[in-house]
Amino acid sequence: MREVVEKEKWLQLKMENICSIPGIGFITAICIISETNGFNLIRNKKQMGSYAGLDPMKKESGTSVKSKERISFKGNRNLRKAMHFPALVAIRRESEYKQLFVRLVQKHGIKMKAAVAVQ
Repeated sequence: MREVVEKEKWLQLKMENICSIPGIGFITAICIISETNGFNLIRNKKQMGSYAGLDPMKKESGTSVKSKERISFKGNRNLRKAMHFPALVAIRRESEYKQLFVRLVQKHGIKMKAAVAVQ
């Protein structure tokens, strides 16, 4: 994989940008680029979250069925899996993400919900 990345200049630039994000290494960056087709169709972070299935979704049906917001899970499962462990590493190592995590846990009391927000 490293040989392929070194041969392609555009791929090398994308890898450098993605690997600059705390918690993301070479393998995760390759997975992200391959699952998003090199970000060809993704224009903003909201679209990226939706594509990964990390966007919040309300479930409502008339007046009788109202539930809490949850992530939609309708997106790319492999991309969600690839982002899980880098988010945990970022929470442990980077103060910005740790503060976000702690703030959300204090607000909601649910650690997994806060970890998904970091993803």
